[in-house]
Amino acid sequence: MIKQNKSVNKQRKSYQSLVATALLTGSFFQFVAPVLADGTTAGTSISNTATATYEDPNSPGSPINSTSNTVTVTVAEVAGITVTGSGIAGTASPGQTLIYTYTVTNVGNDLTKFQIPNLATTTGPATVSGVLPVDKTGATPSSGNLQYSTDGGATWTNIPAGGLTTGAIAVNGTVLVRVPVTVQAGAQTGDIITARLGQTPGDAQNQPRIADGGDVYTVDNGNAAGASINGVREASATQQIPVGNTAKSRALATILKTKTAYDNAGTSTPLTDDLLTYGLSLRVEANDVTNSGVTPTALAGTTITLDGVAHILVSDAIPANTVLNSTPVAPSGWKVVYTTTATSTNAEAATWSYTPPASLSSVTRIGFVNDPSLITSVATGTTVSGFSIQVKTTGASGNGPVNIYNIAQVAGTTAGDPTTKIYDNSGDQNPDNFNSTGATFPTTPDAGSDRVTPTPANTDTANNNTGTNSSTGDYNVTTLTAVGAISVLNGPNGVPDAVGPTNNNDDFTNKSALIPPNSAPGSTVDPAGVSFTNTVQNTGISPANISLLPTPPAITTDLPTNTVVTVSYQGLSAAYKYDGTNFIFVPGSGAGTVGGNAISATNPVRIDAVPANGGKANYGVSVDLPAGTPLSTDTIAQGAAVTTTIQRGFPTPITAFIDSNNNGLLDDAATNISIDRVYTGFLQLLKESRVLQGTGPALPAGSTDGTFSTTVKKAAPANIIEYRITYRNISTPQVGSGNVILNADKIVIAEDGTQAPNNWAKDNDNNNQIDTSNIVSSAKDSGTSTIQFFSGNPATNSGNDQTGTTTNTDVTKYLDAVTGQVAPTVQRTFTFQRKVN
Repeated sequence: MIKQNKSVNKQRKSYQSLVATALLTGSFFQFVAPVLADGTTAGTSISNTATATYEDPNSPGSPINSTSNTVTVTVAEVAGITVTGSGIAGTASPGQTLIYTYTVTNVGNDLTKFQIPNLATTTGPATVSGVLPVDKTGATPSSGNLQYSTDGGATWTNIPAGGLTTGAIAVNGTVLVRVPVTVQAGAQTGDIITARLGQTPGDAQNQPRIADGGDVYTVDNGNAAGASINGVREASATQQIPVGNTAKSRALATILKTKTAYDNAGTSTPLTDDLLTYGLSLRVEANDVTNSGVTPTALAGTTITLDGVAHILVSDAIPANTVLNSTPVAPSGWKVVYTTTATSTNAEAATWSYTPPASLSSVTRIGFVNDPSLITSVATGTTVSGFSIQVKTTGASGNGPVNIYNIAQVAGTTAGDPTTKIYDNSGDQNPDNFNSTGATFPTTPDAGSDRVTPTPANTDTANNNTGTNSSTGDYNVTTLTAVGAISVLNGPNGVPDAVGPTNNNDDFTNKSALIPPNSAPGSTVDPAGVSFTNTVQNTGISPANISLLPTPPAITTDLPTNTVVTVSYQGLSAAYKYDGTNFIFVPGSGAGTVGGNAISATNPVRIDAVPANGGKANYGVSVDLPAGTPLSTDTIAQGAAVTTTIQRGFPTPITAFIDSNNNGLLDDAATNISIDRVYTGFLQLLKESRVLQGTGPALPAGSTDGTFSTTVKKAAPANIIEYRITYRNISTPQVGSGNVILNADKIVIAEDGTQAPNNWAKDNDNNNQIDTSNIVSSAKDSGTSTIQFFSGNPATNSGNDQTGTTTNTDVTKYLDAVTGQVAPTVQRTFTFQRKVN
């Protein structure tokens, strides 16, 4: 009964804490699974901008939303903890000792300490007891004690009887805990033995702590940010194994590699100065994706020749025909290391240094290692991104094609079991170079050189880690061809050579979707599809077939997931759905007709036989944003105390390419991008007020009510309230040449004091006079406009700039019709005054 009450109370308090945190942000969001604090550091100040209503100039009579006010929130310290099972070692047979390993992770947004007990609970025929093995430092074995490690399992420390408080653990930092469990003599085959670290209902993660024995919880680090706003948090995890089984624990690590950027350095020839940028990610699986019966475990470090400390090593060889061009970029908690050891030696056996050699051209491999003072292991279910390397193609020659091949590796060990080495090569989705045919894991790293020439048999031609040679990985391949021999341009309608903010790969066409009337501030919309016409041009020396594909924007989150993009040319079309990272072709979509005959959809759409030396063709694009798309002038909540300003359109880059190898993929040298950008409204309104003395009492000393702002004001009878509406076109201005921009035309700003939520022209206190009256000649626009005045309730009577104390003798509505167009980034104001009656 006590346990039931505790479970109910913990769940109730967890939900109340989540609601309270959300209310502190001034935001509203759907309450689903609790969002873990991540990224935004405690003490960071952020702003939150709401919306008002205006009419879409491209759809007269259809009001759309715009921004109404701004508030500032300081991000508080948020504590966070997870406990995950990281594997079981040993044989589950009578009298034997099993070692259950757990990973405790700081998922808050600041340094925190952990309280870890010398206590775990079991079910089944077993007890928490037994002698843990000696660690590699030769420490005294532990009998019956739990142990913890802050260096990824390299060394272990006994937890005293009363438990202990760790030192400060960095954000995303981990502590390993291992629990000895002895199987009792009477255990029967098939009996289930469980071990649990921590005490939360259902092994819930990151819950408000309800104090009782055995809790694993956060302890404030006592820094300047103050105590965490969400209090003390706790978590727990349970692992199990049947008697008669031998536990198999293994870290399942997948290294992922993509070419993230290509720059020909502004020259069509030679190829010897082209720049290639590669991005790497490390994923540690939370589930046994190999179906080989292993228990997924955290990834820890391995011994390499560097500084005498075990490290997780993410490495990438400098491809043949290239040299390292700039200092690589490592994510937080990781450091860059260099080697000049020949690539015929595997990465783990190379000699590494934190200091680059005098010449970057002598670097043979780049490595990234974890900083053990911050990150000791990578927990299951974690993806580490942000590794980046740029090389220059100094060895490429001629007009091409020249292929650049590259493959990355990761080396480490299984947390808690330094003898189980982990290796994986990039280009496929299987972890640990798992051989899916033979169902085996390698015991040594791939011994082959990863500076490959000539052509390797196993390639990841799609540049998205979908290769199939899982046992040794698949090589990323980039084909370079000199511009001029094969070349294509892609741009807005009639302007294929348009130039954007930086080059001819970010030129753009901007359009706005129609927004439903009276969309509430902060709401989302499901706009109808928006159509574009683009133009391609063959600038090569031979007729060419030009293929077309939508591609992810530079910042993948700039386009909403589930956006549907349809590319069409004459009777051909193909539709693609955006999954948040890539565009996925919808089979059978967009079937068209030619000469009245039905045809199947084509992927990609291809424009055949475009004439050489300047031949052009137009094609169509439709962008259908999904339900739940925010307004371009709005802000969106992204979790407790975090908001992100939109104030932009949603870009869909369309890549035109000459498919030299006829595989339908974007792996060719002749490509060009044009961006079709959809705005969900683009005229932003900011409404502010201030109080003037008028004939009423003076404002109190020190009051800020006399300053324009969005905050609540206080005004006495005969004081004057001045309202200011700032309207601004937030769309992208004309930059470069040939781009299509959005000018706001036929703007009409309406201020109706009789229609909710407005009530400034009504008698709210029922004293037979309206609460505020118009100040004659106060209505002004900073630009050129025509201001109309209306009276009555509803405010339908066209009238004069008058003042009175009833709806019929006063102004109850203002219409400000702006003259001409408001260009992108241009800002103006409309103000009017009302006396408090």
